[in-house]
Amino acid sequence: MVDFRLVAWLSAAVLLFTPSLTSSIDKRAGTTARLSGGQIVMGAGTYPRANFLQDGSIIGAYTASVNNNMIITAVHSTDGGNTWNEIGTVAQADASTHDLDNPYPFQLPSGRILMAMRNHDRTTDPGTGKVTYTFFRITICYSDDGGTTWSYLSTPASDPGSVNGNWEPFLRMAEDNKTLQLYYSRENSRADQDSLMRTSIDGGSTWSGATVISGGDTTSTRDGMLGVTLISGTNLIAVFESIDTSVTNGHFGVYSVTSSDDGQTWGNRQTVYAPDGFDAQSPQVTNVGGTLVCSFQTDEDLSAPDFSAEAGKIVTSGDGGATWGNKLTFSPAVSNWGGLLAIDDTSLFALVDRSGAKAQKVILA
Repeated sequence: MVDFRLVAWLSAAVLLFTPSLTSSIDKRAGTTARLSGGQIVMGAGTYPRANFLQDGSIIGAYTASVNNNMIITAVHSTDGGNTWNEIGTVAQADASTHDLDNPYPFQLPSGRILMAMRNHDRTTDPGTGKVTYTFFRITICYSDDGGTTWSYLSTPASDPGSVNGNWEPFLRMAEDNKTLQLYYSRENSRADQDSLMRTSIDGGSTWSGATVISGGDTTSTRDGMLGVTLISGTNLIAVFESIDTSVTNGHFGVYSVTSSDDGQTWGNRQTVYAPDGFDAQSPQVTNVGGTLVCSFQTDEDLSAPDFSAEAGKIVTSGDGGATWGNKLTFSPAVSNWGGLLAIDDTSLFALVDRSGAKAQKVILA
């Protein structure tokens, strides 16, 4: 378990063309999805994420809150995600002074398991309860015993407060099986946020400088909540939420960019899903047997926009992300901070916080 008071001190010292989609999306081409069984409990926490390990089991993570402590918790499944057991505490910190969240587990070819997370410093006014962020960082911890014990590895990104921020890390291994890619969102101002990537060739110990993959050509969008998956070959797609006034008139929508060179360069910004007058946000994306699946949370079923009562939905694409359709609600309101895990060529888990971390199996046909 990591004491982030020490990590914070050390870090400070060394200092992702389609038209807007409307209700006609359900008539567009794509692969049909259906739910399989009920929601499976992963644990008492939020922001669930998971990846397969080399032995075929699954490592998962979520953020728990106990006695004013934020706790990054590792969980494990040995039966294909039908049951989950807590196996370790990655990190914990006092919520009044630290903000630990957005865990993302990933196993390296060496067998070592990494856990990326946001790890921010903040103060809380005892009288008003107002929270002020004073320092932002993405931190990575590692486990060499299957996720039971964890140690600090590195801080790939760090920025001082008060309006800057580093959020929602996502890890993937490049096709060379040597270059580790870290994707995350960086807030430049309250009206501007970009999607960034850094790389590591030593298992996450040291990192390159950041390159911008979306949002860098404008200061009027808020690109965030980034997810990336392989389309085929060296072709990637990244999805993210953004407030793009040219499309959604001030509401969040889901957008994408693509890369043909395994993440070195990005472009081809497109709309994935942007409901008229409502919000779609917190997306993720995965490839299930050649079909792309994008998840998001949305308030489009309500009479008026309400971030606090959003449902979890998915759309699919059979043409590499050029068009999306066959919308399915996989988790009713209130469902937040969804993640995706492809199981095989016809199924996946849609992970979500719905009164705790849950996993819903979805079948494609």
